[in-house]
Amino acid sequence: MDPIYGLLKLNDMEREIIDTAEFQRLRRIKQLSSANFVYPSANHTRFEHSLGAMHLAGIMGEVLTNKGYISSDEIQKLRVAGLLHDVGHGPFSHLFEDAVSKKYKTNHEEIGRRIITESAISDVIKKYGYDPVEVAQLANGIYPNKPFMNAIVAGPLSADLMDYIQRDSYYTGAIYGRVNVTKIINSMHVYTNQLSIEKDAVSAFEGMTIARYEMFKEVYFHKTSRAADVMLRHAIELYDSITGFADPKDLKNYIELTDDMLIVTILKSEEKEAQNARNFVKDYLARNLLKLVYEESFIGKDAFLEKLFNQEILRERLITQIEEKASIPHGNIFIDLPTVPSVPRSFDREDLKNILIMTKEGIREMSITDIPVIESIQGYYNIMRIYSRKEYREAAEKTIKEIFGSGYYAKISV
Repeated sequence: MDPIYGLLKLNDMEREIIDTAEFQRLRRIKQLSSANFVYPSANHTRFEHSLGAMHLAGIMGEVLTNKGYISSDEIQKLRVAGLLHDVGHGPFSHLFEDAVSKKYKTNHEEIGRRIITESAISDVIKKYGYDPVEVAQLANGIYPNKPFMNAIVAGPLSADLMDYIQRDSYYTGAIYGRVNVTKIINSMHVYTNQLSIEKDAVSAFEGMTIARYEMFKEVYFHKTSRAADVMLRHAIELYDSITGFADPKDLKNYIELTDDMLIVTILKSEEKEAQNARNFVKDYLARNLLKLVYEESFIGKDAFLEKLFNQEILRERLITQIEEKASIPHGNIFIDLPTVPSVPRSFDREDLKNILIMTKEGIREMSITDIPVIESIQGYYNIMRIYSRKEYREAAEKTIKEIFGSGYYAKISV
């Protein structure tokens, strides 16, 4: 029973996949990391989101089957791909990935591929006559046989996006998730191996895109939940630099990592060098969070922010400058640079430039620039935030204002 869609039906194959330990671990990985520090009911997990994505992918598959684009057998592939698209996530979802992916040169999609093809999930898939490699490709949006099927699992018209917008809105209490996904799904067609929608559904697509944008502004990038994320990310980075506990090379150990297991692992560690990591976790659990002392946000590109985002040495230099000028001990200033495409990318990770529209006259490409509301937000939603520990807030605010000067300085959070 699901609060968004009501009763979800499972067949034997899906039930057996869900009953594996590899999938059950998603019950213990929060969908929205630290958002519950701001939205207390946002404790839903990757588990129920994955069920919702499976459900919507199946409905999309049925619509396309009834229109003659795919076979009933391919509906099953879509459902399982939707079910498994997030199976590779680590503790606290994207937060963990942000902390360790660069070091280990991997991401949750690659780890998900390994889980689908190397674990008990692979055995279930084979048992029912399907290829785990194909399922992994479709779950990651790189299925070569029918490219339009990738768009059902990933991208601006995907089951993934349609579910998390509705689900995250429901559990946070935000109002943005009331989007007409039924109209979008029922309007779907396929043309030259690309997913298209009917002209009458463009307004619903527009509403969904704006809803996603607002969710990033108000929920996903909220200053307080991001402060908690910054603390936990530092704890993970510090502890991993000492122990290498986050190394995904050993898939069995990785699968055992969940939100609670990560917290306990760091908190109960005995390494002397891990004291700072333990302190971050203790403050995190007590909600003794960092304080925002500077924020700048905008849509588009900014040379200064791009350099900060891509060059760690520049971030360290700015932090050192603030700490030295304000006489703040090292390790008490933190920079957070969340960024996201304002309009969701296509399944192949390319910026969305147009969508295919089915009209009475035939198919045509509609440029995003022809949808004024979407065109107005197209680009990247960027934020630069600087946090400090509570006791250094006033000194940090004053110093940052002096460093950036009135020309660049936007505001100080109160």
